[in-house]
Amino acid sequence: MELCTNCGKKGVERRIVREGRELRLILCDACFAALYPAQDRKETFASFLGEEERGPRCPVCGTTYAEYRTTGLLGCADCYSAFREELMPVIRYMHGSTRHAGVAPSGAAEQNYDLIRELVRSKDMLLKELKEAEARGDSMAAKQLREDVRRIDRRLYGAEV
Repeated sequence: MELCTNCGKKGVERRIVREGRELRLILCDACFAALYPAQDRKETFASFLGEEERGPRCPVCGTTYAEYRTTGLLGCADCYSAFREELMPVIRYMHGSTRHAGVAPSGAAEQNYDLIRELVRSKDMLLKELKEAEARGDSMAAKQLREDVRRIDRRLYGAEV
């Protein structure tokens, strides 16, 4: 059993990194909390793991670039401005450009986009007709319309929906 070097109670070995030097101390939880406040402990732990928080920090939400790299999530819309230099290469890699070119894709994908848009329009029309057929009690027409909607869903989503 190890004893706290500060108070003599039961303690555990703590590794503390200060200014690039690692200290190994035997401290109980109370002494550790008193000697190294929460923020200090966070930085100590991060530096022990070699993950010191370097780089920019969002001035609005406080998210660090290191946190973004760990989670893949930004804290708020202002993070885009705070991490602009770091995010631009990522955005360029993911989207092929850092400039917004509009909603519809270009080239061959545009034809697929038009097909999808047409299928969605057809489905909306069929659903409207289905609702009317059900309202007037035409079960045969409703059954056929449901099958038509399923057929469109299979084309859109690749499976029965």
